[in-house]
Amino acid sequence: MPITLKDIAERAKVSQAAVSIAMGSSGRISDETRKRILKIANEMGYRPNLLVHGIQKGRTMTVGVLMNFMQDAFNARLFNGIHDNLSTANYVPIVLMPSKVTPVLDQIHSLIDRRVDGILLRPSAEALWERHLNEALDRNVPVVSVDVEPQAETHHIDFVGTDDIGGAQMAADALLEANHKHLGVITTGSFPDGMYFRREGFEKRVAEHRHATCVSISEPWRFDIDGYDAAMKMLTLNPRPTAIFVTMDQLARGVYRAAKEMGLSIPGDLSVVGFADNPIATLLDPKLTTLHQLPEEIGGRAASLLLQRIKEGDQQSERERILIKPDLAVRDSMGPAPADS
Repeated sequence: MPITLKDIAERAKVSQAAVSIAMGSSGRISDETRKRILKIANEMGYRPNLLVHGIQKGRTMTVGVLMNFMQDAFNARLFNGIHDNLSTANYVPIVLMPSKVTPVLDQIHSLIDRRVDGILLRPSAEALWERHLNEALDRNVPVVSVDVEPQAETHHIDFVGTDDIGGAQMAADALLEANHKHLGVITTGSFPDGMYFRREGFEKRVAEHRHATCVSISEPWRFDIDGYDAAMKMLTLNPRPTAIFVTMDQLARGVYRAAKEMGLSIPGDLSVVGFADNPIATLLDPKLTTLHQLPEEIGGRAASLLLQRIKEGDQQSERERILIKPDLAVRDSMGPAPADS
């Protein structure tokens, strides 16, 4: 049979009220008594009833997590950070993945109906905000967006993600310091997400150097995108870029293939810098210099922020926007500009 507070009280020779206080209820007992009660409870194998504890506090001790953590290595690591922080706080994540079968709005309804204390989500580019998030906000359920920032500033949605602009500027600085004057950006999509901000950050930093130029080509998104078509166009320009920044690592595959077909060596004739530090970065030959993101930290900070909002219970406080700066992982694909450039 489960160990009860009464059992602990009898063993510790204290009242049930004292045991309840030791387990976290309001009230005062001495530190010595609290430690003795908790030690006895642990020795007896007591497991607290978190459902009852949650009801007493008006919480379910659950958090809805809406994201496809199986999509790629980045999302998996993002979820690891979320899961570990929630578990440390005795919260259980209820995970739903975006699906063609169940629309996002229905999934948010499902989480709200289960009375989750808050929602963490990483929406797809297609998930428009107003309709979806008002459902939660109208019910005073805090929401934190992870990795993909809300479009509408009017929404009180906290955000934790990568400093995409700052990371892209680090890439530009490294290439400019290597004396590259003709630079290129290969990106994808038009939705104002990380790709957009990375391109913007890189272009603006290059524009600050009057002797440097930058050309950008965007390749339409598809699941197997590799940047090859954009790279072929870019490498036939005159003057030809001596350095290319790709806003996601997988675009570097096509750049490498195009360079090989045109007889260009990396990094002798062409330097390449990526963004994300996905597994492909170290599989390419030469290994790709890239911006190393910190998905576990992003996920962990997002979970911590949501737990803070749940504790405060005030959704009218000022919106938080937390950006985690990536590190430049210098490998073998970046070198000095060719002497004749």
